[in-house]
Amino acid sequence: MDGQVLIFPRANDVQVKAQFPQIPDGTGMSAKFYYKDNRYTLDADITTHTYTSTIVADPSSPGATMSTFSIPGTDNGVTGAFWWRIDVIDAGGKVRTASAGTLLVEAA
Repeated sequence: MDGQVLIFPRANDVQVKAQFPQIPDGTGMSAKFYYKDNRYTLDADITTHTYTSTIVADPSSPGATMSTFSIPGTDNGVTGAFWWRIDVIDAGGKVRTASAGTLLVEAA
C-alpha cells in the first residue's frame, strides 16, 4: 500500500480496510490510522485525527490479517490534499509503519 492515494468524498463516512499479508497472526496487535494535514504535521498535533483498530484474520486472504478503520464524515469536511499513515503495534508495544500516502478529500 505504500504511496497509495486514498480518495474520500467530502462529508461522507468512509471505511478504510488495511490488509497485512506479511502478518499471519495479529494476536495482541493493533493498528492506528493517522489522518493529518501533511507528513510533517506531528502525530500529537491537535489537527491530527487518529483511529485505532484491532488486527484480525483476513477472511478474503487465508494466512493474512487486516484492520478496518471507520472515518466519520465530520472529519472529511474540508476538500483538499492531506496525508495518511498506518502504524502497526505488536504485542510488545513496538511500532512499525505499514504504509502511508496522500489523502484527497473531494467535493461530493
